[in-house]
Amino acid sequence: MQNIGIIKTAKFKNNAISLVVPVSLEENVTGFNVLAQVLKRGTRSFRTSSEIARYLQEMYGANFDIGMSKIGNKLFIIFYVSFLDNRFTLYNEDLWQKAIDLLNEIIYHPVFIESDFDDEIIEQEIMNHRLYIESIYDDKGHYSMGRVMEIGLNDSYRIPEYGTIEELDKLDKDVLKNLWQEMHMKQAFCYASGNIEKEEDVLEKLSSLKILDNSITRDNLKSPGERDFNRESGEVYEKMKINQGKMSLLYNTNISIFSGDYFALVMFNSIFGGGAHSKLFNEVREKHSLAYSIYSSFDKFAGVLTIGGGLDFKNFKKARVLIDEEVDKMKIGEFTRDELETARAKVISSLKSMEDSMYSTSSYLIALRVFGIDYTIEEVIEGIQSVTKERIMEVAKGLEFISAHYLDEEGANGNDQRA
Repeated sequence: MQNIGIIKTAKFKNNAISLVVPVSLEENVTGFNVLAQVLKRGTRSFRTSSEIARYLQEMYGANFDIGMSKIGNKLFIIFYVSFLDNRFTLYNEDLWQKAIDLLNEIIYHPVFIESDFDDEIIEQEIMNHRLYIESIYDDKGHYSMGRVMEIGLNDSYRIPEYGTIEELDKLDKDVLKNLWQEMHMKQAFCYASGNIEKEEDVLEKLSSLKILDNSITRDNLKSPGERDFNRESGEVYEKMKINQGKMSLLYNTNISIFSGDYFALVMFNSIFGGGAHSKLFNEVREKHSLAYSIYSSFDKFAGVLTIGGGLDFKNFKKARVLIDEEVDKMKIGEFTRDELETARAKVISSLKSMEDSMYSTSSYLIALRVFGIDYTIEEVIEGIQSVTKERIMEVAKGLEFISAHYLDEEGANGNDQRA
């Protein structure tokens, strides 16, 4: 099956299954977040979360969770279960089928759809998610980065992966049940990882994951990475009771993994702001002492690059000028061979380090597979190794500033959106 991948490795004691159901960011992201938590509260066979935990304990302490991740234009609902390989079980039991049975049970037979379900549990999970969203708002750096997305984008990518309070206020059992039914219609993708000697045996077992049978074509899930930017947004200042200012900048890279020189973009970001070796860290933070923290990151599926920083309110404009200067230096190739090779080594080391985590490796590969990208990690490393200075300069020339969000205590410009 095209939507199943296998990662063979004998270096871990555990095997793992990562099952991803991609949904559009316009399809009630908030509701899917709450649904994931409700699904973990019990099933037809395991009436409570405690009974699910007991089942996992009987599987020699297996781990199970449902997570969320925004990847390009999609919200990934991630079902993950890891369990001991039969080399280490007491009687060499094979636990693959038990793990698959648990996934089928949770996806298709949740207890919340039954008439005798205690609806207070749904209210609890709605309240828990409300508290979670509010906690993210309290993280000022995270809040500022979310605001620059809202300000600078007109499309669904501006929606945060955890959703909104406005959507949360409209949630009830009927809405969640409809979302649960809609989820069954989506195409799912799966990676199995671990000590897999006979690939065909594992593939046969995974074929019993009913949600993998959906016949939607992969082409329907591809994203071109094109964005609808709000180029009139400019700079927005907000006032809030904080001790340290926050700066968030949004750029259009004009490149994504779907089009343009993606590998050169990876290298540009690493040199420019991708760590303690980067231009932004060493120039803005270390040399000029204008920021306590500063970094750049990009979404390879969405074609956007962001810069985030924590700094004193008085240094906003100075830091912004210096950032623009560093972009201009990248355009004319004002970075050394040592800087280039250090950045290349950092990127390659990061890719290779994924081999130390089955979850990281499967998450990386499954995202590529969802969007129809056939790169292996080895091919990505080869692509990084081929990037030249001239290609990085071309990437820098295509970088387009979109918007800025400054969070300060002074309320500069008087343009305060949140008190």
